[in-house]
Amino acid sequence: MNLKHIRAASLAALVASGVAVSTPAVAANDAMMELLKVLRDNGTISEEAYSLLKNSAQADAERTDAKIEETAEEKLAAVNKVSDKLKWAEKIKLKGDLRLRRQYEEADPENGEKESRERYRYRLRLGAEAQVVDDVKVGLGFASGGDDARSTNETLDDGFSTKDARLDYAFAEWTPAEWVSVVGGKFKRKPYLWAPTDLLWDGDINPEGVSVHLQTDNSFGTAYGNAGHWILEEFSSVSDDPTLTYAQVGHKFKSGNLFGNVAGTYYAFDGLEDAAVIGDRDGSNTLMGGNYVFDYDSIGLSAEVGVKDVFMPGKIFAVFGDYIKNDDSDEDTGRAIGFKFGDKKVKEQHTWQFKYINADLEADAFPDFLPDSDRLGGNTGVKSNEIVFKYAIAKNIILALDYYDSEQDVPGLDDDEEKLLQTDILFKF
Repeated sequence: MNLKHIRAASLAALVASGVAVSTPAVAANDAMMELLKVLRDNGTISEEAYSLLKNSAQADAERTDAKIEETAEEKLAAVNKVSDKLKWAEKIKLKGDLRLRRQYEEADPENGEKESRERYRYRLRLGAEAQVVDDVKVGLGFASGGDDARSTNETLDDGFSTKDARLDYAFAEWTPAEWVSVVGGKFKRKPYLWAPTDLLWDGDINPEGVSVHLQTDNSFGTAYGNAGHWILEEFSSVSDDPTLTYAQVGHKFKSGNLFGNVAGTYYAFDGLEDAAVIGDRDGSNTLMGGNYVFDYDSIGLSAEVGVKDVFMPGKIFAVFGDYIKNDDSDEDTGRAIGFKFGDKKVKEQHTWQFKYINADLEADAFPDFLPDSDRLGGNTGVKSNEIVFKYAIAKNIILALDYYDSEQDVPGLDDDEEKLLQTDILFKF
């Protein structure tokens, strides 16, 4: 190779090197090959030099490709490793809410109450659900409050003291098919026992035991059945602990703008008669020697019928009610009837709903540790009127007013009266 050819080869190598370091590897190698062809064709470099440089460039390209592939595989492996570690997070869903409340209770001078009472309270709930396998999930939740099954409120008091938070629910749910689900542990009641009012069941109660839900679609809507066995108390001194076994059969339907839900429920309490009072309270059921007189086996009926797009587009109007009859007593019954108007769910901004309920629950119609605790302390033997208004001032931020006018109605007892106003702002997340 003469000097001219050496200079040309050096020039080609220099230019090719510059291209290689200034552009991506593949593009630089292609440009270098084109440049070598031009230099060979115009006689700047010989065929021998062209072959030498071409072979060298191809070898560099292969090494570069191999290195790129190796680096890509290493990075992909690293990403997959991180992804595998985070897969557990994909199975978990978190949700919760915070409620701030002003509660005002008007004094009843006839019963010696000289002062009205005002309290500021909060409720915090946080829950998580995890999908164990395709048809099994577990859930747990924590809530503010103490050991009262019917309250997760904490009152702002006691010199900025720290407040309690407790396990609110913990369950495992198996759904082997779309038409059946089974749950066990401490779980939310509503999916496994439907009731349109809180006449019998306070909204904070999460039962303990096992339940099953069945459903099937038909030409009229959806037929469903619920059943369960719930533990009410465990006494170390007796073998027959109080329990509740129930069965509910119902049907949901839709036809044009009309919708509804009708259900019948049988409650079989076992071990409640002659048992000690459940819960830390005086109670309003009939007692003898501090023990329950009745077992409270009872039959209940529940219904809701409504229509969409009535009075205002997009709104619903519905009437609903609950009825209960204690089989162990000749007279004791309970009933609640009401209506609601507005949006079906109050969640999106500017959605709202108005609701009214008139309730009358006689003293031994149902166990007194289960009904709504805001209706004269949750006692039975109570008549009440309730008015509720909810308005979403922003998505998941809800303002609510809940007013109760209740009175005790039990022969031989003082006619306690209570007017209760709760003003809430609720934040869901």
